[in-house]
Amino acid sequence: MTRSIPALALMVGGLLFGCGGMPEEGETQEPQAGSEGTVTQSEVTTIVHPGATVNYNSNIDTFTVRDTAADGLDAVATIYNHGTGSDTRCWNSYGPGTVEQCFRNYPNGPRLTIRACTGNSRTGALNSCSSPVVINSFAPTK
Repeated sequence: MTRSIPALALMVGGLLFGCGGMPEEGETQEPQAGSEGTVTQSEVTTIVHPGATVNYNSNIDTFTVRDTAADGLDAVATIYNHGTGSDTRCWNSYGPGTVEQCFRNYPNGPRLTIRACTGNSRTGALNSCSSPVVINSFAPTK
């Protein structure tokens, strides 16, 4: 208890004498050189479903579909673009433990609904899917 008293006294003294790091009234702080940048949301969204994992990178509009089960089914990402009304798929038919990437070129700000699914790439039939995940994505701009 006695050790914390000097630390408390230093903190209170710093606050009383304006050493809190904030500018005084009427003063402004200029940004430091090189401190500007862009604000972005998390670039990668991951959707997991038994047999399939889908990663969507909104910065580069890339879907990565991983087949995670030796179940005889293919892994697939289903993508619905709310802006255009298009429904597309990214299939991974290479077997368990493999990855397939699909590249898209969306305009800034697409609203997408994505699901991770398993199915048959030859027939296009889906076996089962994750719950839909809605993404309001954007590409960084300067």
